Amino acid sequence: MARELKLNEVSEADLAVFKKKLKMLEGFKGRHTELITQYIPPETDRGTVMNQLNEEINQSSNIKSPQTRKNVQGALRKIIGFLKNINFKLPPNGIVVFAGNVSETDGRSDIRLFTINPIRPLKSKLYWCDSSFHVDYLKEMLTPNDFYALMTIDKGEATIAQLIGKKYEIVGHFTSLVPGKSRAGGQSAQRFERLREEATNNFFKIAGERFNGYFEPHKDKIKGIVIGGPGQTKNYFMEKKVINHELEKKVIGVIDTSYTDEGGIRELVQKSSELLKDSELIKEKEILEKFIGEIAKDGLATYGQKEVEQTIEEGRVATLIISEDIPWMVYRKTCEHCNNDTFETIKEHETFREVDLRCGNCKSKIEVTEEMDYIDWLMEKAKNTGAEVRVISTETNEGKNFYEGFGGIGAILRYKI
Repeated sequence: MARELKLNEVSEADLAVFKKKLKMLEGFKGRHTELITQYIPPETDRGTVMNQLNEEINQSSNIKSPQTRKNVQGALRKIIGFLKNINFKLPPNGIVVFAGNVSETDGRSDIRLFTINPIRPLKSKLYWCDSSFHVDYLKEMLTPNDFYALMTIDKGEATIAQLIGKKYEIVGHFTSLVPGKSRAGGQSAQRFERLREEATNNFFKIAGERFNGYFEPHKDKIKGIVIGGPGQTKNYFMEKKVINHELEKKVIGVIDTSYTDEGGIRELVQKSSELLKDSELIKEKEILEKFIGEIAKDGLATYGQKEVEQTIEEGRVATLIISEDIPWMVYRKTCEHCNNDTFETIKEHETFREVDLRCGNCKSKIEVTEEMDYIDWLMEKAKNTGAEVRVISTETNEGKNFYEGFGGIGAILRYKI
């Protein structure tokens, strides 16, 4: 039986593709009840699934609308064809197959098939024929298992954030009522400083309560806590012991930052790279720095679709680097006579024409048996050669520059020719 993986045990590349596919599938809405979702757990009997699908084809003959009946039966046959094409060899966690008419024009058919490899093992065999694809069970798999807690603070404000994977999220920002430094002399200045200290202590207490409120319920999932801020204020804050003692045990660093707003959180992440070395955000920045360094010295790196695909075929890729924003699709075309498979990449603004397709080997008719995300397809090719894969977000400046400057496809090579 497949072992239950925690989310942090799933590779960031697989996770990025998983999220992208879920978002795409949620965007499809059928004009009628003709979108099919089939969940197949890893140890499911082949005959059970095939018999069910054939029975659904028989049952669909009762659908009154000829167009809907045709679309439902076409989707069911596409699923059967796909499962036969892979010889019912299921991935370790099972597979979810989606098929149906996704055309936005009433009366026109555009029956497409998509698959998702779950990031955790499927528990039950499920089937729906509905006006939307069912992905809720898959979305539940995205609950994070662990994260880093971050805080920047001075006497004027505090910002609290959490770092999950590649992304930080601000969960709280608040300002204090601590007055500025007094320039008055004499007794009034001493009294002013005492009031200012009381206001600071009250603000620290409030900040600690807010921090505890955000993170105490999730303390078992926190990998580490980093506190930042200018000067000695952050140290005074820690000395007040206002953070829950169980959370305080998880503090892995107190770092100098110039700011305490969201810019301070960004600065805190950058300056804590060694402390946060296990976070995906730091790993992403490091791999891009290595890639750009190799490109700059004309070393062990290449970029571009054709160049990277060729080096994968040659087995020279050590690390595939690909942007999660690449929207291309890959169509698997299978010959009905000789079973020859070919693949065609369709980029944005291009249209795939499924009209009178012929096999390049025997000239027999071929059909589209699977539609895949280009990232997923290229990842699989790279993994089959033993390459590591890194999927890069565009939510950081480095990731955005990689997408815009290098087309979002690059590779660090094992050797040059």
